[in-house]
Amino acid sequence: EALWPEALSLTREIKDESARAWALSEMAQHMPEALWSEAIAILWSVQDKYYSAQALQGCLPHFESLTSTFSDWEKALDILAYQNRSELIKLLPTIRPIVIRLGEDEETFSDVLQAMRDVCQQWP
Repeated sequence: EALWPEALSLTREIKDESARAWALSEMAQHMPEALWSEAIAILWSVQDKYYSAQALQGCLPHFESLTSTFSDWEKALDILAYQNRSELIKLLPTIRPIVIRLGEDEETFSDVLQAMRDVCQQWP
């Protein structure tokens, strides 16, 4: 555990955004909770939304407990939309509690699913 702060520091210094996003996503599974706010700061530093989405996917299980602002979730959901459709659909069980909390009821999640169906019908 003593090496985690150094590992995060080295991750922040990776110039290649795809490599930085991959490293963060892989570390997310094992990282101590005390370092999550720093990990999220590294996540936001990835400018390319596709790579940022990849990193966020690994961090998502921990993201809910760290952040409670609507703007953080708005940013996260916008980033997740940059993944390909199959990856986004796989995340639905993970983001379901988030969507319900933000929408304040179960109907919001149903609305999101319907919107996804509409998009899929227009762009198969």
